[in-house]
Amino acid sequence: MNKYCIANWKMYMDKSKIDSYFEDFLHRDFNLDCKVVLCPSSIHIDYVNKLVDNNNNINIGSQDISEFESGAYTGENSLNMIIESNCDYCIIGHSERRQLFSESDANINNKLRLLNQTNVIPIVCIGETLDENESGITRPVLENQLKRIFNNIDLNNSKDCIIAYEPIWAIGTGKSADIETIYSVHKFLKNIINEINTNNCNICLLYGGSVNEDNAAEILEINEVDGFLIGSASIIADKFYNIYNKF
Repeated sequence: MNKYCIANWKMYMDKSKIDSYFEDFLHRDFNLDCKVVLCPSSIHIDYVNKLVDNNNNINIGSQDISEFESGAYTGENSLNMIIESNCDYCIIGHSERRQLFSESDANINNKLRLLNQTNVIPIVCIGETLDENESGITRPVLENQLKRIFNNIDLNNSKDCIIAYEPIWAIGTGKSADIETIYSVHKFLKNIINEINTNNCNICLLYGGSVNEDNAAEILEINEVDGFLIGSASIIADKFYNIYNKF
């Protein structure tokens, strides 16, 4: 099973911050059995790709794609566009897309269907809100999300498919789910994944939500966790690299 340490830079990084980030980051050792993926804003994908061009241990991903192949969709980025920019990975269904831009499981299903036709590896985000968590319906919420997103998709078994569990109440709050919760939810998710037509695809299950240098090692001790999708901690090069070194 592949391990992943994925950075979602969101809308934090301009070119000057990217330049500062890479001042010594690119010269560090990335020899662990863990794939590093950086996901910059779409406007900076080509720029970051040029900076990491000679480093085969660092991969580039997109933070999203349009569910439409092409057309009059102002501000959107098509799958073909991110392929032209040499993205090997793509995040879809992030909670901020769901909450702020009203994306549905059906929208995410359309995006996964497009990605499934290519070599770009999807990073599918799922997670429950604080109200859902406190109401004790985390598991049915996650099960419904998974089954709707993967509905009628015959997964491409020539590549990984990444699912990132990110409890929405833990994203950017500094409050990570406790170890027992992460273990039990990931165990539950792996059982649900087995009910989906995975077509023998290699499914990697990541955790996200206030992952940091202090809790990363303990979370990685959970057998059901195959890595991290990291937000705010990933925009500081030292913090992200220190988390990577926990693998």
